[in-house]
Amino acid sequence: MLIRIKKIGFTLIEVVIALAILGMGLTAVMGYLPVAFRASKKADDLSKATLIARSLFEEIKDAAKDNITNIVSSEYQNYADYPGFEYKVDADLLGQICTVTITVRWKFYGEQNEEKFETKIVKYNAG
Repeated sequence: MLIRIKKIGFTLIEVVIALAILGMGLTAVMGYLPVAFRASKKADDLSKATLIARSLFEEIKDAAKDNITNIVSSEYQNYADYPGFEYKVDADLLGQICTVTITVRWKFYGEQNEEKFETKIVKYNAG
C-alpha cells in the first residue's frame, strides 16, 4: 500500500523566484521616489509663495485707505516667516484703480524660481 503525502508549503526555488520578482518591482518603484519628492517640494514652495502674496495683498488693501505707494518696493525684500523667499511689490495707479503685482522668488534645487501674482485694488478714502 502506497501512502501519499500531501505537499504543504513552497519549495526553495519558488521562494527565490518570488523574491526576484518582488525585488525587480521594488527597484522600479524606488526609481520614482526622487521624482515624487521633488514634485512635492515644488508644490510646497509654490504654496508658500502664494501665502506670502496673499498676506501682502491684505496689507496693501489696508494701506489703500491712506497711500498705497508706501508699500511699493523696487528691490527684493526677505520674507521673515519663510526664510529663502523674497518679494517685490509693484503698483500702477490709474485713477482710483491700482494694479498691484507681487513677485515672489526663491531657490529650488539651485535654480531661481519666480512667481508673479496680480490684483486690482480700488483706492478709497473713508473720511
